[in-house]
Amino acid sequence: MKLDTEFDVDEEFETLIATLRGWLSPEEVGLVERAFVFARQRHGNQKRASGAPYMLHPVKAALVLAGYRLDAETYAACLLHDVLEDTQTTGKELEDGFGSKVASLVEGVTKLHGLNYLSREENNLENVRKILLAMAADLRVVLIKLADRLHNMRTLQYLSEDKQQRIAQETMEIYVPLAHRLGIYELKWEMEDLAFRYLNPDEYRRLAGLVAAKRAEREAFVKETIGQIDHFLEEKDIHAQVSGRPKNLYSIYRKMVQQGKTFDEIYDLIAVRILVNTIPECYLVLGYVHEAFTVVPGRVKDYIALPKPNGYQSLHTTVMGSNGEPLEIQIRTKRMHEVDEMGVAAHWKYKEGKAADLVDSERFAWLRQMVDWQRDVRSSGEFVERVKVDVFSDEVLVFTPKGDVINLPVGSTPVDFAYHVHTDVGNNLVGAKVNDRIVPIDTELVTGDRVQIITSRNSGGPKSDWLQFVKAASTKGHIRAYLRKKELEHSTPEKLDVEERPRTVATRPSLSGRRTAADSGFRIVVRGDATLPIIMATCCSPSYPDEILGYVTRGRGVTIHRVDCANIPSLAMEPERLVDAHWEMIPRKVRERTIVIETMNVPGVLYQVSEEFAKRDINIKYMKNAEHLSMFRKKGEAPRTQIKIVAEFADEAVYRQTMEALRELTSVISVNQQ
Repeated sequence: MKLDTEFDVDEEFETLIATLRGWLSPEEVGLVERAFVFARQRHGNQKRASGAPYMLHPVKAALVLAGYRLDAETYAACLLHDVLEDTQTTGKELEDGFGSKVASLVEGVTKLHGLNYLSREENNLENVRKILLAMAADLRVVLIKLADRLHNMRTLQYLSEDKQQRIAQETMEIYVPLAHRLGIYELKWEMEDLAFRYLNPDEYRRLAGLVAAKRAEREAFVKETIGQIDHFLEEKDIHAQVSGRPKNLYSIYRKMVQQGKTFDEIYDLIAVRILVNTIPECYLVLGYVHEAFTVVPGRVKDYIALPKPNGYQSLHTTVMGSNGEPLEIQIRTKRMHEVDEMGVAAHWKYKEGKAADLVDSERFAWLRQMVDWQRDVRSSGEFVERVKVDVFSDEVLVFTPKGDVINLPVGSTPVDFAYHVHTDVGNNLVGAKVNDRIVPIDTELVTGDRVQIITSRNSGGPKSDWLQFVKAASTKGHIRAYLRKKELEHSTPEKLDVEERPRTVATRPSLSGRRTAADSGFRIVVRGDATLPIIMATCCSPSYPDEILGYVTRGRGVTIHRVDCANIPSLAMEPERLVDAHWEMIPRKVRERTIVIETMNVPGVLYQVSEEFAKRDINIKYMKNAEHLSMFRKKGEAPRTQIKIVAEFADEAVYRQTMEALRELTSVISVNQQ
């Protein structure tokens, strides 16, 4: 592979222009050329860490996008993407010279500077948030950012080890899932393997060596299989293109870790693709393949009838090859293959020189959802975590009673489904049916389930214990927002007479075994005479979080009833004796603790750890996951990482429960207080 310093900027740019002339008009090519001249003049003598002229980077990023046949504005913005950040250029200069759309694209990929954040992590999160929201306005922003990130990953060897680790981790957590969500698999696979190389160099080199050692044997087997398929398709008069694609290293490694297998036990290192002209031919070919080979039961997947959320369509089947090993065969049309190769860029259309607005299509509803989240998230960290869980995680596809498809994170429940449909549906949920059977609301949904939500205006709203089993971050956000609102409503004093003042009482533990205020960490606040004692009604035994009402009993004090108590109608005959009452959280002393967790360095471990804190409503003040321990492990051991968390605990029992729950996670090696 050539070094950065061995490339000539002018030669690379000429290669770019020669490619773009294949579909851009002379005027559009002229815009790209002007952008190159402007960017080169502004970057001047700036150098990359490799020692190469800085201008090589934007040209190389534009070359990454050259295979996607985008518009001139995208390539111009790609060449200019660092001038606002690294030179004295202003946004007005860009707008005057290249138009408002180019200027907007460059602004969208430009990092924020001059912000007084407490840590670099928060600054990085705010920049990720900015890019994700800019992408929601114009998808071209993320295409430029992905090309920028890919070239930076290709030249990561010139940076310090600390920067290599940080950039590779961010790439794996944000940009790889983003490319996957947009269906741009070629970029995803290369970024994934490059990040793997720096995050776990020992495993990367070992696996690369094992794959190389078996390459000749594997290629001979695939060539033989392709010959078989070509032969029987020709006999059936089906015109098809048959080829083999090796799977990328990280996908092999991930399968080994997730399934607990050795390299020798992973057989589907190459997938065979069959490209035909029409959808009916896809199903015909599937039948012919099943006639010619022994089918592995349960391994047929129809992504044509039920496409993946990113638009991917294909038929997948696994059969036994002539060598007795499983082989995956993918069958799709040539148009589907184009979408598979190019993702969102395959849908790019032109109209009077303008890119079509794809954000309005149903396929990109998740982009609009990110914009909606702005209203109820309280930090960049919460926003990015919600995107990771709700947008970037694996998904299940379930159906509404009308047959509409709903995409949810793996592990979702009917409650997640309800809030996905509408916030009011979730807030009024009282039950659920899955496949026409009533099920508990914490039932885990699987692909293909048909879900019906039962609602009632008298549901009483979501309960705090739902937070322990719902999966989607957006669902948790809706539930917490509702609970915060109700708590605020209860704690906001109404206008009182001058002589009225609050009366606060923490109740005693209930003899009936139900949790009362003192047990739950809440107390009762009533309005009126502060000298009156408070008594819990035995007829309805109120407990938190029941809605409650006070009744002044002569000679005894204020009796607390549930608002739905059967005796309330008769008590209401004397409305002057009814007083407002509500629950209020009992302030508790908060203790800050620092916890150090050593874990296996596998996808999703950060979410698993943080989830144990979230389900117990524990505030995390600081979290760092930047120290990778791969270099310290013994040969043959799985890769490790260290997570440092500073959290606030108000209860010693909750602290012990959390530590125990963390130690029970399968990916966790050790948990200690610092």
